[in-house]
Amino acid sequence: MKTPCLVLLGLALMTPVAAKPPADLQAQLDAWSHGLPGGIAATWVDADGVKFAQSGRFSADDPQALSADTRFEIGSVTKVFTALLLAESERAGKVSRNDSAAKLLLPANDPDQAKLAAITLLSLTTHSSGLPRLPANIGANPDAAPNPYAHYDRVALIEALRMHGPTAPVGRAVSYSNFGVGVLGEALGAAWGTSYSEALTTHVLAPLKLTATSLALTDAPPPADLAPGHAAGVRVPTWTFQAEAPAGAIVSTPRDLGVFLEFCLGRTDTPLKAALAEALKPQRDATDVGGQIGFGWFIGGERGRPVYWHNGATNGYHAFIAFCPAAGRGIALVANVAKSCDVLGFALIGMKPPAPVAEKLPNAGDYPGRYPLASTFAIDITERNGALALQATGQPRLALRKVADDRFAVVGVPAEVSFERDAGGKVSALVLHQNGRDLRGARSELPPPTTTIALPAETRRAYAGDYALTPQFVITISETGGALFAQATGQSKAPIFASAKDEFFYTIVDARISFERDAAGRVIALTLHQGGRDLHAKKRE
Repeated sequence: MKTPCLVLLGLALMTPVAAKPPADLQAQLDAWSHGLPGGIAATWVDADGVKFAQSGRFSADDPQALSADTRFEIGSVTKVFTALLLAESERAGKVSRNDSAAKLLLPANDPDQAKLAAITLLSLTTHSSGLPRLPANIGANPDAAPNPYAHYDRVALIEALRMHGPTAPVGRAVSYSNFGVGVLGEALGAAWGTSYSEALTTHVLAPLKLTATSLALTDAPPPADLAPGHAAGVRVPTWTFQAEAPAGAIVSTPRDLGVFLEFCLGRTDTPLKAALAEALKPQRDATDVGGQIGFGWFIGGERGRPVYWHNGATNGYHAFIAFCPAAGRGIALVANVAKSCDVLGFALIGMKPPAPVAEKLPNAGDYPGRYPLASTFAIDITERNGALALQATGQPRLALRKVADDRFAVVGVPAEVSFERDAGGKVSALVLHQNGRDLRGARSELPPPTTTIALPAETRRAYAGDYALTPQFVITISETGGALFAQATGQSKAPIFASAKDEFFYTIVDARISFERDAAGRVIALTLHQGGRDLHAKKRE
């Protein structure tokens, strides 16, 4: 009985020491933010405490340094807070994870209740509901809109659930859905008899004492200490939310994220400990992302040393959070620049970035071909090392995962394709199953691959720069390691390949870029050829 007392006394007399982040943390932050109009802030948590580090400024015209108390939009990191609200709601007896969202959102006698019964709260937090990433009624090309979620309200969300839900392939795969998490949050608010915002604040943010963390709601002024976001080198508007707030509306500070990480690592005693324990339990494999998924959290790392992580992005901000209980450390990165900090975050926490598990098929060679579904829209099926991929006109290349003989789920999209065979057993057609529709295309030959040529370094460098299609939508061309990349506002960087001088093509989407020169031979503009459209953009000086 005496020994524990002596140990506790010894601990009490120890001199506190500072957290010990990687020795080159500041250098890595400085390298990441070099030449950018904004910057990045890091929160490091380990057994010795919390350490903050920053690099960069508010903006080119505001040299104020970022700090531990600067606020940032954290985008989809919001989803782990919504998932924690789900776990706490279940602990409090307000919901069961197996409840359907419709039970909480629709009248009891609504005829759509039965049609939507399979879409449970668990399927929504694990991204296996089969709902699309964004609802069809949010408007055209929301990714390029300056504030895409500002006017999307509860009425529209429920209308979209009625539209997409009855035909959603529930449980087929983990298919990331902002829409689905919006449905989840609205359902949880209803379970508590309040709004999502009130439920999250009362049952998650307040118990954790996250006093500088809030939701960017439509018509609410942004906090005065919010660092302005940047994309393509210029300031961009902040995002605000209504019904999609559960998917990405949180604004927070590095200091508050440190408090949250200490909670996640078991360093603080709060009423939410039991809810967190449930949220961290693996619920299903996330083969198409890599690793597993719990309540909102993606789970990677080595056996016996799991790392829980999530990232987030809005137009002009990026965020990353991860922690490893076995190692006793965690990291949060927040940036007011549209540049991913995931690779840096994974490196700091000591985890290799997750990679999808490739599924190799013994008969993969049966399926490649072009399958026209309309005069201007076709699906190309390709095979590489026994794995199949699908690419629709003007869209990224996506992996296929077998769900039955001659039937495949499209990775990352709530859609499936099935193949028909002729009397001789040869694949003769494809049927796309999506949003309750079945579109058929007969098989034809794939076009020959485009030949890639090498260009001199001086020629490659001449293309680098920002090209504005609209004031808010810019394509940035950059060179890294002798290769050229194109990055559109709010999208990931993608490699482009030269087929001739000034002519380039993508491999991940069906698109091309042509560069234009003036009489002196200087590159002054580009044209993006995609989906039957030619979009012209002048190069910024």
